[in-house]
Amino acid sequence: MSLRTTSRPLQKAVDSDLEGTSDDNNSLDPTLEEHVSTEPEALGETIFAMSTVCLIRDWVWLARGSHALAVRVVRLIMAMTLILGVLALQLFLLRAVHGLLCARAVERIREDYGDYELLVYGKEHVVKTIHGFYRGVDRKFLNATKFMELPTAQKHSICQIPLAHQDYAFAILFIWTLTCCSDLRKTFRHIHTLLFRTPTVASADYVLEKAEEGAVAVIGLTFAMKTVIAFFCLFPRIVSVSVLNLLGCRWLMATNSLSDVLLNALALEFMMVLKELLYTTLASTRNKFLTENTLFMAPGPGNLGIAGVVGSMAWAIVACLWVYLYIFHFQRVLPEYNWDVREVCATWDGAVHMSGVLDIFT
Repeated sequence: MSLRTTSRPLQKAVDSDLEGTSDDNNSLDPTLEEHVSTEPEALGETIFAMSTVCLIRDWVWLARGSHALAVRVVRLIMAMTLILGVLALQLFLLRAVHGLLCARAVERIREDYGDYELLVYGKEHVVKTIHGFYRGVDRKFLNATKFMELPTAQKHSICQIPLAHQDYAFAILFIWTLTCCSDLRKTFRHIHTLLFRTPTVASADYVLEKAEEGAVAVIGLTFAMKTVIAFFCLFPRIVSVSVLNLLGCRWLMATNSLSDVLLNALALEFMMVLKELLYTTLASTRNKFLTENTLFMAPGPGNLGIAGVVGSMAWAIVACLWVYLYIFHFQRVLPEYNWDVREVCATWDGAVHMSGVLDIFT
């Protein structure tokens, strides 16, 4: 079995879109939807890709017998250690974000909103949530004039609640979710490549094949290899990114400052680049060379059609749906939120802005 291709995929992809031209007779069958093949490609430049490559290569040589037995065993152990190290570091950061940052932010924003509810609804028209904070029982009892009795600093704090600016919060959470979806998309592509597209072979003798220009092609994986790769390299990435997205959304919703919401979203992104950072810093030159020159049967671009053109937009739809459901149904930062801050703050903000404009001309 060989992964070498003699076609030119990019040229074929271009030709498949030229529905009205041809070198021979300037015509092309409009019903032609040629499947475009793809060249073998590397998994990328991340610590997960390097560890996967080292695991496959050293596993094969250990099964065949190698004169550098100790070196290959050490590298195999190092690959597994790096994977566990990345996951442990991400887990530590997740716990830190949840315990040191998110929990305090949630408590503070609940206190601010609870005090606001008690003030604008009055003691006769509020109840307590399961967390012990006040909520108005009915919007008809809301007295917006009470809001003006609050100190200016507290007014700013109340009006900075992200849920009082749903459109802004939606945009920030959407971008953050797309960042997580980008990593998930790469992971699912690797799952397709390694677990489904790559054939299952009987032994390590049928795993590797020489390719062009000194590269090595992976033409098969044993069932044991696929199992180890799935449970150590692929599935944990899905879990960690999903949990990170959930905790990130919670932290952003609990950030009682609209400017800090954006800054915190940028800060969260650095946890997504740990795998690239550790690869750049910790991988040896040789391991980088092996990672970049170990090729896999990646999925091709597929046929020319609607699914191929707009199929990737499904990620944007999923991200939009998740953010909508989180903000309006799943978020537990402010349970039983009454959606009663935006209008009150809009009146006060308008007065503040008008006062600022008058100050310019006086």
